[in-house]
Amino acid sequence: MPAGALDAELSDEFAWSNFDDLAQSTNVAEIEHAYRMLELEEARLDVEISESVEGTSDVDSRFAQLFDLQDALHAISDQLEPVQSAIDTTATNAGAISGRVRFLDQEQKKLKQALSMIEETALLKHRLTELLTAMRNKNIDMAAALIHKYITTDAPVLDSPFVSFASTGDDDSSSPRSIIASATKELVDRVSFTFDAAVESNNTKEISHCFRLFPLLGEDVRGLDMYSDFLCNMIADKSRVTADIQGTSIYAVRLTRLFEVIAVVIDNHFPLVETHYGPGRMIRVIQRLQMEGTKRAAMVLDFFEDERHIKRRIAQIQQADSSQTRAKSYAQAADHRSKSEDVVSDHDFKDITDILGELVLIERQIAMFSRFMESRAAPEVKALSMEPGSKDRVFHKPAAILKHLPLAMQGILDTKAGDSAKTATELDEITGLLVHTPLSLRISWLTDTYITFESFFVSRSAAKVMLLDDTDSLSGWAEPTVDASDAETSKSKPATGLLSSFGQRGWRKPGMSAARGQADIAQTSSCVGDMFFVAKTALEHSIATQQPAAVEAISQCVIGVMNSALLATVESRALGKWNAVSNAKGSQLSAASSELSWRLPGVGSAANPADAQAEEAPIGPVAAHQREILVSVNNLDLAGQYLQKTADELKTRVTGEWARIPQRDHVTRAQKALDTFGAFLAKFTHAKQRSLEQFGVQVIKPWVRAILQQSYRDIKYVLTDEEFNDVQNDNLFQKRFVLKFGLLVRQLKQRLTAGNLAAALDIAASSLAVDWERAIRQSKFNMLGGIMFEKDVREIQRYLELESDTILRKKFLRLIQSASVLAVEGVADARHIFDGQSVADVSSQAALSKSEVKAILANRIDVSEKDIAEI
Repeated sequence: MPAGALDAELSDEFAWSNFDDLAQSTNVAEIEHAYRMLELEEARLDVEISESVEGTSDVDSRFAQLFDLQDALHAISDQLEPVQSAIDTTATNAGAISGRVRFLDQEQKKLKQALSMIEETALLKHRLTELLTAMRNKNIDMAAALIHKYITTDAPVLDSPFVSFASTGDDDSSSPRSIIASATKELVDRVSFTFDAAVESNNTKEISHCFRLFPLLGEDVRGLDMYSDFLCNMIADKSRVTADIQGTSIYAVRLTRLFEVIAVVIDNHFPLVETHYGPGRMIRVIQRLQMEGTKRAAMVLDFFEDERHIKRRIAQIQQADSSQTRAKSYAQAADHRSKSEDVVSDHDFKDITDILGELVLIERQIAMFSRFMESRAAPEVKALSMEPGSKDRVFHKPAAILKHLPLAMQGILDTKAGDSAKTATELDEITGLLVHTPLSLRISWLTDTYITFESFFVSRSAAKVMLLDDTDSLSGWAEPTVDASDAETSKSKPATGLLSSFGQRGWRKPGMSAARGQADIAQTSSCVGDMFFVAKTALEHSIATQQPAAVEAISQCVIGVMNSALLATVESRALGKWNAVSNAKGSQLSAASSELSWRLPGVGSAANPADAQAEEAPIGPVAAHQREILVSVNNLDLAGQYLQKTADELKTRVTGEWARIPQRDHVTRAQKALDTFGAFLAKFTHAKQRSLEQFGVQVIKPWVRAILQQSYRDIKYVLTDEEFNDVQNDNLFQKRFVLKFGLLVRQLKQRLTAGNLAAALDIAASSLAVDWERAIRQSKFNMLGGIMFEKDVREIQRYLELESDTILRKKFLRLIQSASVLAVEGVADARHIFDGQSVADVSSQAALSKSEVKAILANRIDVSEKDIAEI
């Protein structure tokens, strides 16, 4: 162990700082321990020294071997020196050879390039000779082909150092580049002159020939512009031909012909342009034709405005104050119409209607033309996008293309643009067409004019519709409805007619419908159909314009007019007070009349309906008032159906006709405008419900209550065995009820629409259930009477379900439960009445409570109060 290590060990064991501190220690144990450690260290050192001495001989032998290898290495180094010298010499020679080979390769490449340039120069000289010859001989096709080759493929040869050998003289004008430039300019002028001459002489073959030469001369833009001018002149000629067209909608026809000519020109000349000029180049022609169509369409619209006296018509409409007419009720509208007839006469109204139709056609044709131009332009822009930088070269500059318009139109466009003049001349990114044109400004004017004319047409037509309503002349209403409770049956007369359908096996529906006379009574008046014809026509016009502002404005106009003219008038009539009449005098319906067929007097009694109408007695005030109420209720039902159907059809039409409009927000706005008819439909539904509820309170419920009272006359439910058998064989109550209620149903079927009939029968069934339950609480029963009452309830329920085609289980639940309670044999059986009820019935609020069951059992004369109290 080294001295330093021993000092560290002693320091750790005895807290000594070094080995010298051992001499100062006075602890015997420490000294002895240190001494033992020194002995161990001494022994270890002796072992190491012995091992080192023993290994000395092996080290000496290894050193001797190394000295022998050193001599061998010196010998090998002497032998490698010549080889290294030879390698160095070879490497030097190889580098020199490689440099010379590279030099030879470069010289060979230059030589080949020089030979190629000499050949190209010789060929250039030969072609220049051919070009000059072709120019002297006026061989335009050959000259154009040679120039096209220089422009597209042989342009590098013009910059070669040998190009001077191809010169035809010593001056600069004899250089190849000058010759080609001079020939190109001369050829372009010659082709342009030939093209203009061909256009002047209408030589279409020469026009096409010259048009194909422009791209060969590098003047494709010039060729497209000249060809566009030619097409515009063609369109102008055809437009002048169509100016002789006469008719009601001559300006719409002229615009249609104009747009058709442009569409045919684009489709017919598209293949020629794409073949010789490349894909996407047709967009320049389309941009030019857009301006031509805009210019000529705007001119047609100017003539239309002047010839149709649009400003004067608008002044007349404003003077008639149609907006106030829309907000008035039917009676007010009639008074207003009489005051405004001097301003807008019937002849003027006919002219306005004709102008309105022409306006719709014009806007429709303009919208279709815009969609066509967009559909043809968008693919061309997409094709140009595949070639970087081609748009800037092919596209017309907006300011340049506007110069093709007359100065007056340019001034109008600048005036309308105002501060947004920059955006007014921008091109659409997708179609490349000009966004704002004089035609687009005219479309705004057309839309505003259309809205004015259409709104006036709707309001004026609505007033006429309500004035010409045929409610007062409807046939089949000569006899008023009669109280069905006055119908009587005989106890001794055999059951016939309706009663023959009610037998031992319960009610079965007759083979012939009870509503046989329905066709003889006109249930609705003309105002609903006529009003919706006007409304649908106006809305279809607005959709045809493909302008969301028009759809929004006309939708609001139609809703406002229908609300003030139709809904308010019809609802006020439907909510009138019912005037009842009894059939006791002159119209007494008895079992002896026509075998209880119960046809109302004067309704459907003649074999020929026309004869029946001719023989119909003049209608009385009561019948006229009833007709007004019921027809108005039916009108509300029919209007709701028409409104829902019209809204659905118009939404489908918008989706189909506006599918190609790129502005998707236009479709959304139109659909949202038509959705407002859903909220307006709720007004008709609410008005119909109010009218039916009032009709139920004034007519149906009193009739049902009277039918129940008359049917129960002389009827009792405390029966002996003999009486029970007699009633079971001939149930007078059921016969009376079927007879009386059948008369009510027949009158309702004749006078109400299907929807109103279902609602009326529902009111009748609900009223019957309530009144019948109230009646049995005041009657006495025994067990046999309770059984018969249960049969009566179930048979009448089946009869009503067949008449109304609805399930009345919930309405008759309490009545059926009451009948079951009254039919029990003992009080104990009443506890199990509800065991068979469904979960829905048991949880229903209509189910009988325990106290109500006890109250019903108290009507049984054969049940004691003590037994009832034990339930």
